[in-house]
Formats: sequence, structure tokens, C-alpha cells
Amino acid sequence: MADVKVITVKIPGELKRKMKQVKVNWSEYIRVAIQRKVDERVLKASSAKLDDIRARAKPVPTEELVSWIREYRER
Repeated sequence: MADVKVITVKIPGELKRKMKQVKVNWSEYIRVAIQRKVDERVLKASSAKLDDIRARAKPVPTEELVSWIREYRER
């Protein structure tokens, strides 16, 4: 983590007291949770783009696919 930034999160006092009772590295836990959420959103966006591309793509006839495979094998 060469370029580290600081964020601030406000939580209720009661939650903060409960967090102190639990032996967890909260900074690491929050970093991992944020990274998972970012990864999830990137994956969803990529999937949506792929679905859009598939919807616009024309089906390829089986004969053409077979032709491409044969060409590839001959190389």
C-alpha cells in the first residue's frame, strides 16, 4: 500500500463500545470489505457490458465455426 488515503466513518457510540469488546483488526476488516464491494461492482459492470455485446452480436453458423477450427488446426 504505497499510496494510502484516510477515510472517516461515523458510527453510533454503542457500536463503538461493542467493537472494542471484539478482537478484530477493524481497519483491515473494513479494507477487505470495501475491496470486495468494489470488485463486486466492477464484475457486475463487466457482466452487463458483456451481456450488451452478446445481445448485439449476430449468431455464427455452425459451418463457419467448423471452418475456423479447421483453419486454426492447419496452422
